[in-house]
Amino acid sequence: MSDITPISGPAAPPLVSTSRQSNVSPAPATSRDQNDQAEFSEVARYLSKLSENPVRSELIDRVRSEIDADGYVTSDKIDALLDELLADLDV
Repeated sequence: MSDITPISGPAAPPLVSTSRQSNVSPAPATSRDQNDQAEFSEVARYLSKLSENPVRSELIDRVRSEIDADGYVTSDKIDALLDELLADLDV
């Protein structure tokens, strides 16, 4: 049977260890412990860099709503994009 007291019952006495405690201190860190290394994947490094940049959620929400309303792609934006592409191509 369990020695666990129900929540509604009287408080149980604190748990006490019956084993003998030794006076041995933990071993000091070795040089091997100090040379441990961790490797991070490219995805982890990318996610870390992303977390450093602030997210402009108001801009993201505005663009999403414009895309949903089919109002994001306009002729002015297409013309500006084409001008940039032509400049990149030196045409």
